[in-house]
Amino acid sequence: MSITIDNPFGQPIELSGNSAALRVGRRIRKIRTEKGLSQAELGAMVGLTADRIQKYENGARKPKSGMLEQLAYALGVNTLALEGPVIDNYIDVMFAFFELEDAFNMRIEKKPKDQPAGLCLCLDFNSEGALYDCMKEWYEIYTMTQAQLEAAATEEEKAEISKAYHMWEWSFPQALLDKSDKSRKKASLKRKIDELQKAYDKLDSEEDE
Repeated sequence: MSITIDNPFGQPIELSGNSAALRVGRRIRKIRTEKGLSQAELGAMVGLTADRIQKYENGARKPKSGMLEQLAYALGVNTLALEGPVIDNYIDVMFAFFELEDAFNMRIEKKPKDQPAGLCLCLDFNSEGALYDCMKEWYEIYTMTQAQLEAAATEEEKAEISKAYHMWEWSFPQALLDKSDKSRKKASLKRKIDELQKAYDKLDSEEDE
């Protein structure tokens, strides 16, 4: 499983980074607006005023851990979607890559691009394991979303598809856990059916004797 980076550096940015409060505030605002909630509506869901939500979103105040959990629950997302890793600049990104290299055997390599421009950089995770499974699930959801966007007839339809994709990301790994739980339930049900079938066959054969 690999991640392709067409432009790993992008445009120059300040390396001082933003405060944690501002980073959290940006994420609260993005998720709130995508879910179609006003500041007053979100505030009412967690027992706060619209003014307090505005202060959070502007980075004037940072929610304490308990309130962050309440906000995440109200928005229907993982708390990490609001707090998340600190990746504000190139240096943060590079150290995140270094950690992945050390912990999950990630490697960086070049591979041909579909475009005539030449090569692109590729981050390759060549080991099996939980991270690989998560990335595989992400890749499948991502490619399905891209296909849906290409087939979408209207901008409104595209917006709904993008919203569903973002919610999948923000609530991760809930969808993966739900899928795993469903598989376990199916396997358990199949075992019960097999047991009942064997019992039925046994009774049926006894009747024939």
